[in-house]
Amino acid sequence: MILNSKKLIRIKGSRKRELHRAGWIMKDAHTLIENGYLEIENGLIRSVHKGRPEEKSVDHGPGVLMPPLVNAHLHLELSALKNSLPFDKGFKHWVKLLLEKRDAMGKEELIKAAQNSLQDLLESGTLYLGDVSTLGISRQLMEDSGLNGVFFREFLGSDIPGVLTLKNDSVSFSVAGHAPHTSSPQLLMALKKCAASKTLPFSIHVAESDDESEFIRDKKGEWANFLTARGIDFSSWDIGSKTPVSYINDLGLLDSSTLAVHLLNVNEKDMDLLALSNTKVCLCPRSNWNLHKKLPDIEKMIQKGIQPALGTDSLASCASLNIFDEMAFVQKSYQGLDPETIIAMGTINGARALGLENVTGTLSKGKKAQFLYLPLKGLNKQNLLQRIILNE
Repeated sequence: MILNSKKLIRIKGSRKRELHRAGWIMKDAHTLIENGYLEIENGLIRSVHKGRPEEKSVDHGPGVLMPPLVNAHLHLELSALKNSLPFDKGFKHWVKLLLEKRDAMGKEELIKAAQNSLQDLLESGTLYLGDVSTLGISRQLMEDSGLNGVFFREFLGSDIPGVLTLKNDSVSFSVAGHAPHTSSPQLLMALKKCAASKTLPFSIHVAESDDESEFIRDKKGEWANFLTARGIDFSSWDIGSKTPVSYINDLGLLDSSTLAVHLLNVNEKDMDLLALSNTKVCLCPRSNWNLHKKLPDIEKMIQKGIQPALGTDSLASCASLNIFDEMAFVQKSYQGLDPETIIAMGTINGARALGLENVTGTLSKGKKAQFLYLPLKGLNKQNLLQRIILNE
């Protein structure tokens, strides 16, 4: 099946044997093959070749075949809030308005907007998702969309729910803890255990806001007052003289199947903890800039051996869910990052973050025969990756 948009064609491999040729094959961010083709069969990539095939093939043109994009962290259920919230009155004001407006909307409006976002994702070439939902309304939508990835049901507070986790070939169902300052340690550990029992990733927002950092470090501040006013007793929480990252590390949450999201307020020791535990990291720079006027230290993370993925958070906090847009923003904002690193963040790093590196992220033998064609002209090795990032 082929879907056309202004600049992109999405190809989903059929069950029969096919050859797909293009002027360039981007096997991965570091491996570019000029004048090559893919051999696919039974829905999988069998091999990648240089040169023109002698057999009948699908010739896509002078552009590039590349792996599908991965949005490793987004909130589809907030799509109806696009362009409805101000960013200039602070993060707490934004959160307050978000909850008020979301709760005032009917379920049908939220579902319709989420469906439209799923279609936009398909057309943009973002075929794998890590969708996080507190309401649960996007689970069936994601299943029905034809997109792949992980649906994370998110929980906060203290009550430990009975939840179903399920590992599937298309969409797996896992759990997420909202954040270390909104969820009790008992809940976070229980959710982590639940995900681990099915070898699924566990997701958590961490080190995103100053209120969170102050609360975990000092056991006081505006967030402590907020919890106290609502009758939440955090006196038994093992916080104080810690960063959010070191706190969840002490809870045993950091390992290779945890996906830590945002990481705006982290120091070098935090990064060392993340790197040594092989914790997966997902960053949402456009959302972070809009909400906090701050960006994560991607260069330092990479120096520490962390391989961050990219997410978009939600349409309540940025203009699109398109990973091409996120990559272009990263390129503009981080002059020290090379194009290979940025493309890896939007492809294989996202696949690893969701535990799908054996399925997608590169055009390699044994991966699913899902790939994108960008009909770009005048390509050469010097401008290929740059043009891909800008999708122009």
